[in-house]
Order: sequence, then C-alpha cells, then structure tokens
Amino acid sequence: MSIGGPDKLPVASSQQLLEEAARAELGSDDVSISLTAGSNKGDNYLGVVFRAEAECRRTGKKVNIIAKLPPLTEARRKQFFARASFEREISFYTEIYPMMEEFQREKGLDTTDGCKAFNQIPRCLRTCLVDCEEAILMNDLKEAGFDMFDRHKELTVSHFRLVVSALGRLHALSFALKDQRPERMKRFMEMIDIFLTRDQDDTMDQWFTMLIDRTLGTLDCKKEPELYAKTKKALDVKFLDTIKDMTDGKAAEPYAVICHGDCWNNNMLFKHEKGSPVDFRLLDWQICRYSSPVLDLMYFIFSSSNKAFRDQHYQSLIDLYHRSLSDFLRRLGSDPERLFPREALDQQLKQFGRFGLLMAVMILPVITTKSEDVPDLEEMAEKLENGVNIADEVNNFRSEDTEATYRQRMSDCCRDMVQFGYI
Repeated sequence: MSIGGPDKLPVASSQQLLEEAARAELGSDDVSISLTAGSNKGDNYLGVVFRAEAECRRTGKKVNIIAKLPPLTEARRKQFFARASFEREISFYTEIYPMMEEFQREKGLDTTDGCKAFNQIPRCLRTCLVDCEEAILMNDLKEAGFDMFDRHKELTVSHFRLVVSALGRLHALSFALKDQRPERMKRFMEMIDIFLTRDQDDTMDQWFTMLIDRTLGTLDCKKEPELYAKTKKALDVKFLDTIKDMTDGKAAEPYAVICHGDCWNNNMLFKHEKGSPVDFRLLDWQICRYSSPVLDLMYFIFSSSNKAFRDQHYQSLIDLYHRSLSDFLRRLGSDPERLFPREALDQQLKQFGRFGLLMAVMILPVITTKSEDVPDLEEMAEKLENGVNIADEVNNFRSEDTEATYRQRMSDCCRDMVQFGYI
C-alpha cells in the first residue's frame, strides 16, 4: 500500500489502523487512500474527524471510512477531557452496544431492522486506546445517504419522532437488562460521568458562569420578574456540582439507564427520502452515562426546538417516547408498568427536567453561531490552560445576524422551564 504524505493521518498508529481497516473492507492489499476533513468548523468539539476514501487499485471498488482522533495539542486534550471521552466511546462500541445487540438477538429481534430493534449507531471498524494515540474508525454513513442536518435550520416533527422513538428503545434495553440480566449491567451502572473527570478544575465553572450571565441577559427582570428570578435561582449554582447531582444514576434509581449523553443535532445523521426523514444514526457516544432517561430527552428537545414547536408538540413527543419504550420493553419480555410506568416518567421530568436548561445554556450559543464565527478551539484551550480570562471567547460564540435567534430561543427555553414546573 502506497500512500502520499499529505494523505496520512497525523498519528502513525492511526494511519496503520486505517490501512488495516481499508484492506479488510475492500478484501485487497492493493489499496490507495485519500483523506479530507470529516467535519466543518463548529461541528465537532471532542475530536478531530477525517474522511478517508479507500480504493482497490485492481477492481476500482471504493469504500469510505471515518477516522476520529483526539485533539492533537496537549492543552486541548486536557480542556476537552479527550482521554476519558475516547475511553467512554470505545467502551460503548466494544462493550455496551455488543451487550445490547446480543440481548436483542436472544429475544429473537432482527438487529438489522431499526424499526424493531435499537441499532441507530454507526458500524465501528477499529479502535485504539493507547494513550495519545486513541482512534475510532467507523463506516462512513454518507455512503448510505445519511447527512448532518444543518443546525441553523429547524428540525421537523418527523425528525423528532424518529429520535424520541429510538431513545425509547435505547432506554428500554437498560430496563430489560436490569430486570432479566442484572449481572451484565452491573459494571456499566457504576460509570463515572465524564464531566466529573474535571471536578477539580475551576475553568469549567468559570466558563459556565459567563454563559449564565449571557443567558440572564436575554431576560428582562422588569417585564418578567418571576421568570428572571426563577431562572437566576436555577442557575445560581456551581456547574460541576449541579452536573454531578443531575447525572447521578443512584439519584434516579430504580429508573436510571444507559444514556447517549450528548443528544444534540450535530451528533445525529438523518437519511431523507423525498424530503422526509426515514432513518437516522446517533454518533459521538463520548459522554455516554448511566443516569435518568430524562436527560437525553431534555437535552435533545431543548437544544433542538423552539417554543412554537414545543407549544404544539412537546407533550405528544413525551407520550411517544414512553409508548416506544413500553412497547419495546414488552417485546424484550419485561413489564413496563412495573419497570417504568408513566407516572415514574412524570416524576423524573419534575426531578431532572431542568437539565434541559443547563444544556441549552451550553449548546444554544454554539447552535446559533455560524461556522466562520466559532473561535479557534486550540487557541482557546491554550488560554484556559494558562489561566487567561476567556470572556472574549464566550462572546465570540455568536454571529451578528443570528444573535436575535439565540436570545429568543434562550429566553423561551427559560419560559418553558417555568411553565412545565422544572425550575
């Protein structure tokens, strides 16, 4: 195999892994590979993504492979907790999902049928966990017609239905495994949340404090004093302490499940036919956690919808989620009324619903910032590492012509949190 210098991955062991995967996928040793960037600026924060096109010189057959590597600079590795994130995602692909897939097959479910099983993930080809050489290689879903939905556009109710139904199936697997195969689930119930690997680092609290100030700046304390007061009280917290409380699986028992953990638009690929979504895949399992199932729901809904959408569809989506979870639990051989009745979901929403606000505070500035206006992450990580005040970087997560969108969506998120009784 001969590959030109510009087409090599920046880490030699990752390049070797890519070459092995390409040979295996094409069934040939006579393979050429070309590389391009696998994501746009602002689309990926916990890793560096490459798209590799491999071609068999003899037959002309081609295959595309996605290579995901950690940030290359030490500062960004530390500030974006690269090691822990890659360990967690690799664990999902090599241990957690195989457990779920085997259990579904034991129950006679066709795991290739996404409507009857949970399989909404990419196919993992190779992984490496050597320190500073972490890598995840996956099939390129673009070949099968999957694309990232423009984060600046509104998802339709059909997109939401696909996602919440799949989340119902994902979470049902944990309930059924805890019910029927508790020995398989035990060690994954003890996962430490990724955010807590930074619990001695006050830069996260520094970052969040500035985001809170920006959030409160979208509210008028004179026109809506109750809204402002309740939002301020809900956000008058130490970020990591609050994350620790909200993501604590023990606090959610007996209803805690394995969650995706990072349910926003950039971690989903959709396949469309005639303009309508027919399938999707969940990417980036780096923050996979054991916690309340409500966290995935709240993260997705409040980062990906506006108030007009929630006014019309919020309750029906919650109903759909619980129906999907209950139906799948029955197919897996467990009783949803015993394991997760609707009143338990409502209680979890009351207890953990404000997680949607915390994630909106973090994610909405990113979602509403154009790619060209996203600050340089390497430079920002270096500043954080050196103790430099990063207020300017927070302010740079904005675009002049989308600032009004941010302010509306953020303030409306606060309004719905009050309306639903979550804060």
